Amino acid sequence: MLLTKNTFLSLALGSLLLLGLGGCATKNQEHFIGKERVVLKEHKSFQEGKFLKVAATFENEDDTKVEGMVYQIEWLDGRGIVVDQTPWTPFTIIGRQQIHVVNMASRPDVTDYRIVISTPNK
Repeated sequence: MLLTKNTFLSLALGSLLLLGLGGCATKNQEHFIGKERVVLKEHKSFQEGKFLKVAATFENEDDTKVEGMVYQIEWLDGRGIVVDQTPWTPFTIIGRQQIHVVNMASRPDVTDYRIVISTPNK
């Protein structure tokens, strides 16, 4: 069977998503879907009462481009299993701009997180 470029990219992306959602022992991961044009400059977590809270900073390192993106935080339990997630949150980020976001888990059994970032293909 002959695979077109789009079919091959779809299969590759699907495989990466399955691997990313399979649970992993690595702490505080980030995953990019699409071209990495916005950088996750820093992210950290801390406890607020019984709940995990995450603060992250995204930056557009290009001086001239305006980039659109969405992000989501997957909340993981002690075994590395996704037990909850935030909705996809869109924003536009201009050149050299930084965006700071803060999210809190809605379950006390969350011990870790993974930030998923998606940028549209251009």
